[in-house]
This record gives sequence, structure tokens and C-alpha cells, in this order.
Amino acid sequence: MTKNKTPPKLKLDSINRRGFIRQVAGGAALLAAAGCLPHVDGEWEHCGGDGDCQGEVPEVPSPRSNLVVEVRDDLAVNTETLEVDASRVDAMVRAGLLALTGASDMAGAWAEIIPERQAGERVGFKVNCLNSWVPTRPELVVSLLDGLREAGADAADLFVWDRTERELEQCGFSVESMGADCLGTFVSGTDKSGPGYECESCCLTERNIYWTKLLTQETDHLINVAVMKNHLAAGFTGVLKNHYGSFSRPGDFHENCGEHIARLNALPAITGVSRLFVMDALIGVCNGDTDKPPDCIPKRMFFSFDPVAIDRRGLLLRDEMRQAVYELGPGAPADYLNLATELGIGAADYELQLIDLT
Repeated sequence: MTKNKTPPKLKLDSINRRGFIRQVAGGAALLAAAGCLPHVDGEWEHCGGDGDCQGEVPEVPSPRSNLVVEVRDDLAVNTETLEVDASRVDAMVRAGLLALTGASDMAGAWAEIIPERQAGERVGFKVNCLNSWVPTRPELVVSLLDGLREAGADAADLFVWDRTERELEQCGFSVESMGADCLGTFVSGTDKSGPGYECESCCLTERNIYWTKLLTQETDHLINVAVMKNHLAAGFTGVLKNHYGSFSRPGDFHENCGEHIARLNALPAITGVSRLFVMDALIGVCNGDTDKPPDCIPKRMFFSFDPVAIDRRGLLLRDEMRQAVYELGPGAPADYLNLATELGIGAADYELQLIDLT
């Protein structure tokens, strides 16, 4: 099993009665380490329209399929301790990818996911480590990486990334645990900096954003590995919201974030490299905000080529968990899914294939 830092052992029925203090590094230290400092501090510049770096409206490629594969294993997570069984997670990943692609082995599956990948082209795994209690599980990412290595990919061409190295490390992502580089856009509290943000802006809802160079300069093929969580501002956070970790100062885009999330994911920097969407629903947040401790244990994961379809299924699972754990009705809607559908990012409906490995 992958060795990683895990939250204290919690029983599900005690989660809602316990308080946790979330450790956050000082904002000034974060800004000081980032590249293109003027773009992470001060006033945003305004721009016209929504499009690429020249303000042109992008053409969004259609997903190849609206299939969502849902894999469940009731033995994958210990309900008492929240410990994850890496071997069962690996079986879930393999079953999901084979079902999604129709391949007979992992080499064939990854050949379908990233057709005609050339040696030296880098595959980046965008994870979510904002909430150290409920991050993308390292065991899941290890299995994805192992599958690609089994398919012949060189370890040097694979890397895991998120906003900061500190957040990655505290969630159990390291070279030692992954067998691949784990990179942050910038490193807080040290002199060593990551690649930082682009100095050239792109236009999002009439304001400039600055992409992380990990996306624009390091990633040829993107695997988006998100977490199923509630979000009080956006309604839900899944693979589309995961890209709030792909540009500087995402907090400034929380007001009216539904429109921002949809239009962000229509930009070429994302659509041009996206290959696979995975949602980690082994452990989740169904009632609290996105930074809160876990309050549900669905013991599932989803796989799709369609980011809207997979988020729609994740949103429905959140509501299923709200009913099961709290006897509550549906949570807040994720309105950005409707706009994302209008923009052509994904489908309004999806085909669901269920696999139960319990």
C-alpha cells in the first residue's frame, strides 16, 4: 500500500461532531514564490470577451463519448479508520479503464486514452490537494501511473501536479510514493520556486487570467483526477472545478463562479490537452463546504471522456450520500453544468455503466 500522510482515524458517526483547524501557509509567502509576481498581486486587468490569449472565442472539441463508468467496492475503504486498500483501488482503476475503453489490457486501454503518444511527450496528472482531509487519494494516482508505465511510458514523462509542493506533500504525493515527479506551480516558504505562471494572459469572463506553466509548458496530455466534494459557492466541485488550481488567484473568481467554471473549461489550454477524467469518490464531502472533513464514504470512482457527464454523475452521488448520511434532500445545484453543456464541453445526458467489485 502506498505510504502517505493520512488524516486522524475517524469514525463516520463522529465526523460531524469534531472540529478541525486547517493549516494554511501565509499568503505573502505564497505570492513571493510565484513567477510573474504582478499577476498574483494587485488589480486584475480587464479584457473583452471570452477566448484564447487574443480574445477569440475558442472552438470546443466534442467529447468522444458520454459514457461514465462507475466502479464500486465496499471493501476499498475501512469505514472505521478511513484507511484505503491500495490493492482494491488498483483493481477498481483497471476495471474502470478497461470498461471505458473496451480494451483487453492496460496497454490497450492507455493506447485508447492517449492515441499515438510519442516518446518524450509528458503526461500530467492534475490532482486536488486543497483539502488535506479529502484530497485525491494517492493510491488512485499510483494505480493510474502504474498502468501507464505498464503500457510502456517512461517514468520521466509522467508527473503529478497541483498548486503547491507543500499541499502535495501533506496529502502524500512525493517522488518516493508516486515513482514520478510531483510538482507545484510554486513552493511556499522556501527559496525554491516552481515554474510559476505565464506572463501572457488569457481572457476569462472579461478578466485576465494567468495559467500555470505546468499546464501550458509541461503537459502534452492531461489526466484530470478530481475529488467528489460539495461546494457552497459553486454547488459542487469535480473535474471542471478542479481547474481552479490551474491559474493564479482563483479566489477572485468565486463570485458568479458558475459562469467562470464553465467558460474556463472551454479555453484551449484545457481542451487541447485533456485526455481522461477521473473522479475519486472513495471518501467525500456531501454536506459541508469543500475544505471540511469527510462526511461520507461512497467507496466509488468514476471514469469518463466527458467532463460534464462525469460531474453530473458526481453531483447525483453527492445527493445520494446526503440522503443516506443525513436524510437530507438534494444540495445546491451546479449551474455551471448547464452552461458547460451549451458551450459544447460535454453532454446533457450520459450513459452509465456500473461495476461492483465487492
